[in-house]
Amino acid sequence: MTIAPKKILLIHNNSQERGKLAIMLSRFGHEVRFSCGKGCTDQMLMSNDLVIIDDQLDKKSGLDIINQISAKLCEKVIYLASRPFLAASMELQNLNIYEWVTKPVDPLKLAVVVCDYFVEVANKQHALSR
Repeated sequence: MTIAPKKILLIHNNSQERGKLAIMLSRFGHEVRFSCGKGCTDQMLMSNDLVIIDDQLDKKSGLDIINQISAKLCEKVIYLASRPFLAASMELQNLNIYEWVTKPVDPLKLAVVVCDYFVEVANKQHALSR
């Protein structure tokens, strides 16, 4: 199955880490947009096919953003979190996000998770069109 290039919003504070992840995703043809987490509205998130959110942002956590968006949008979120944060956060485990990836993030591993997400979405759309 071939996946057409998609729009991905990467909400991340660290410009070096953001750059490494964006380069890998761009290699698969995806258009990567950036945000540091300020002013992330449902509309901004809806205009992207996938949203990747880091747990540590400037003024708030990535979890704060997830708690502000609709449940439907949570389904298209990949959350980047440190292992101690994941172990301590039952709240995150109860959210309906697509996946979380532990830090430090391996760009290739993230690309595989992103590909899996788009394949799953394509399969759901194909099943609905039958």
